Amino acid sequence: MKHIKNLACLLLAMIIVLNFGTAAFAANSTGSITIHPNTNVSVAGKTFNAYKILDVTSYYDDSVVYTVPTALKAFYQTRYDLTGNESDFDAQVAAKIAEENDLFAFAADALAAAKDAGITPGTETAGADAESVTISNLPLGYYVVEDVGGAKPISALMLDTTNPDIELEIKADQPGIDKKIDGDNDSDDSTTGLVENNNAAVGSIVPYVVTSRVPDMTGYEKYYFVVNDTLSKGLTFNSDVTITIGSKILVQDTDYTVTKTDNDDGTTSVEIVFKNFIQYKDNKNDAITIKYSATVNEAAVIGVAGNPNTVTLTYSNNPNIQDAGTSGNPDKPIPSSPTGETPKEYTRTYVTAVELIKVDSHGNRLTGAEFTIEGTMLNTVLVRTDVYTENTNGMYWKLKDGSYTTDDPNTDGIDPDKYESTVTRYIKTIQTTVINKSENVSYTATVGTDGILRFEGLSAGKYTITEIKSPAGYNLLEKPINISIDWTAPAAPSTDCSWGVTGNNSAIVDNGIVKITIENNAGAELPSTGGTGTAIFYAAGAILILAAVILLVTRRRMNFKV
Repeated sequence: MKHIKNLACLLLAMIIVLNFGTAAFAANSTGSITIHPNTNVSVAGKTFNAYKILDVTSYYDDSVVYTVPTALKAFYQTRYDLTGNESDFDAQVAAKIAEENDLFAFAADALAAAKDAGITPGTETAGADAESVTISNLPLGYYVVEDVGGAKPISALMLDTTNPDIELEIKADQPGIDKKIDGDNDSDDSTTGLVENNNAAVGSIVPYVVTSRVPDMTGYEKYYFVVNDTLSKGLTFNSDVTITIGSKILVQDTDYTVTKTDNDDGTTSVEIVFKNFIQYKDNKNDAITIKYSATVNEAAVIGVAGNPNTVTLTYSNNPNIQDAGTSGNPDKPIPSSPTGETPKEYTRTYVTAVELIKVDSHGNRLTGAEFTIEGTMLNTVLVRTDVYTENTNGMYWKLKDGSYTTDDPNTDGIDPDKYESTVTRYIKTIQTTVINKSENVSYTATVGTDGILRFEGLSAGKYTITEIKSPAGYNLLEKPINISIDWTAPAAPSTDCSWGVTGNNSAIVDNGIVKITIENNAGAELPSTGGTGTAIFYAAGAILILAAVILLVTRRRMNFKV
């Protein structure tokens, strides 16, 4: 995502990695910057200034040594919280610049600092019919290029290092957009700070933070600024948008509108249109912060794939063309309006499930057991049970181990001995129960006829699963099952997260779902005629009879002696 943001910033502020070939140059070598027009903007009649904000003292192949000009030392000290006495001060500054997330904002600050420091720029003005303009005799270094020419200057800044002869295309100011999930909240996500991905339970509220900035609108008389968000069908928009520009809190319907559209594919589109955005012309580079939230619902995708949410920004990109916008809404562009669109920014929310599989000591499926699940991170539980019933039109057959299959036992190559019946068919229905958010969650559900019970819509956390009713003829589990589910965000470029489980040796994770095979043992065998059970009673009776005889004989002898 950082690369995407940097690429977006390059439309205004460009950083070119040095590649000087195999030759080494003297430190006093000079170069040039040639600026070309783009498809919408001409350089004709424009004046460009190039301010050097870092010196190059040596370079060879791909190795470059930058040093900070004395006049800008205080600027870099303040920006990067340095004392100026660091032995590697210059190297730290170069590294910090390379880590800048918003290169345009940095270039704007560096330009202001260079002007305040009285640095003399290289300058050139293009001719009236010029197709390019070149600033020559520039000492090698890292430059901020300012477009100051023309009645309607398009490009405020460009950033470059002479190479020694660099060619650039003029760039109009392009605002970027970024979207994160706020981890500092009371949801099930234990992450803090702004993150791109999180895990949550059904019923959890996912708070989003979308950030941008007020672009340079020099030369514009009207400016479109529209945010478009798409939530997957597992996320329900909460219609709680708040927006600030700098320190100003905007008012919905007065300063912006929010339009929610439910799409046929189950997704939700949210459009935020800023009204009369040109009014913020004097707030250039002020932060724009948009906050809203969504609730994870019962349609959430379970497992590793996640529930995506995307955002893009549509913005004006040519001040020389004006139009009236959408009929009835002049602040919303039409397809032919002079606008650009940022690349999509993604966030994803991940949800898991616990699947219980009941079997006997031989691995055959059992049904009828009841379980209670309790958890520290549980908000809303979605319980799904697959129920199979006999139906002559059904597409399922029952196997002897209690599971079901769509493989027709009457097909060549299929072993019919594995099937409970080669005639009886079943249909499958899914029974779903949603348990609303509660402080103390405790829910009981019954294992389906396929021997499976699934608790869906869970987040990472600690859970206790207790069997409260065993299958007919089987013993209850002696102890509850305690598990701990952990979650790891996906590593780019993959979007699949990782789930893990500990606490129970039979628990595994399969495609993001925690599966636990639970074995029930049959109850104690009842005694039968001739069996060990009756023998015990016979033996006990014989002992009692013998004791009675001994007591009777003893008493008679005692009476005889008397």
